[in-house]
Amino acid sequence: MSDPHSDDAFNGTPHKARKKGFAFAHLAFMVSVITALFLLGTMMITHLGYISLDLGFKTLTLGIGPRMAMVALVVAALSLLISLFKCPKYRAPWALAAVVIAGGILGGYAWYHKLLKDYPPIADVATNWDRPLSFSDKLVAQRGRDALPIEDLPRVPRNESLDWGGKTVAAINEATCPAAKTIDNLVITEDQVPAIVTMLKQNHYTVFGTSPWRVEATYQDNFYGFKSDIVIRIDPRSVDVRSVSRYNIPDLGANCRRVTEIVQKIRAMPFPAVATG
Repeated sequence: MSDPHSDDAFNGTPHKARKKGFAFAHLAFMVSVITALFLLGTMMITHLGYISLDLGFKTLTLGIGPRMAMVALVVAALSLLISLFKCPKYRAPWALAAVVIAGGILGGYAWYHKLLKDYPPIADVATNWDRPLSFSDKLVAQRGRDALPIEDLPRVPRNESLDWGGKTVAAINEATCPAAKTIDNLVITEDQVPAIVTMLKQNHYTVFGTSPWRVEATYQDNFYGFKSDIVIRIDPRSVDVRSVSRYNIPDLGANCRRVTEIVQKIRAMPFPAVATG
């Protein structure tokens, strides 16, 4: 004989049906969590180099990930709807958590696509395109055959973007990264180059090589492990910086931020300025 004070009796819901409804809420939560873990695991194994960026980022994250998140959101929304009619005190929290997780994942994809529209489709930023900065043959070889080519005057293909297609990267840098400018009237001697190397290492760069007139380094992000190579060219009275991604996808402003930060840090270093006039 059932207890008249039980939740099942109060809600008029048979115990067996209540367990099934609760199991469905659990299922929705698990589907959402599995989707999040799938994306997190993909990110980790891609960063560690167990799979390629093409497979990890393009195929799994951008191809399969959104579909999994959409399925998870549909299941979570259905579970939440059912929970509103059946003992919401016990079922709704699980269903709501599933909706939040799946919705958050889809929101992340929406944010990524918004950034793709907001930023130009480039992955190369330099402070000086009148005298293009080059990389050493060793670093170019280290980048690999499939890396974004290092060009003296790169240009966005006309069919790639309505807003930026056909324009040079130099013109796009000028319009979208105004802080990426040559550091003029600054003397850096050979014995001061190690200070720049130290600054780069403190900011998580791996220094590839140095000379009295050039420093090369590589930066790897903390997510998928995307790498960008930078070169700092040291002239008698000026310093220029260039940062180029290895993986050929839009950088969402990362190289601009990187070059701007390096320029600002070099300007702040105690190097002697050249008297003008």
